Amino acid sequence: MFYVDGSLRDITVTDTDDTHWNQVLRHLRATADQLTWYNGPEAHDIAPDDTEDPFATIEDGCTATLAVRYGHTWLSAHLPVDGIEFSLWPDSIEDGTHVADVLRFLTELGTACGRPAVLTAETVTGHHQLPPLITYDPATGTTTHL
Repeated sequence: MFYVDGSLRDITVTDTDDTHWNQVLRHLRATADQLTWYNGPEAHDIAPDDTEDPFATIEDGCTATLAVRYGHTWLSAHLPVDGIEFSLWPDSIEDGTHVADVLRFLTELGTACGRPAVLTAETVTGHHQLPPLITYDPATGTTTHL
């Protein structure tokens, strides 16, 4: 799952759109070990009690990044994007502790949206119809993997 092949791994939440980002951000503020917002060259950490809406700062035609750390592992979302999607580099997953960080994030993200969260490989074309490597379903509380 985390072998280095030059591509990212994506974590997406099924049946979401850009309207779900605020509920995800509220949940991540409470559960993540660190949140950092990058808008252009500037970066700032988002505190758990911060009420600012960073999404409102994205200018048309520009991209921002929400970086999230669980344990020792960083995941990132490049915004705007339609739906909830985060990426991670497989070479950053060095041991079981890092895998546990990814599973924790997958669980928190699925919980935030009340929908299944899925980890897949990313392809060059961005086609996301690949078989899931890991899925967390908040309705059942179960995690499955290949």
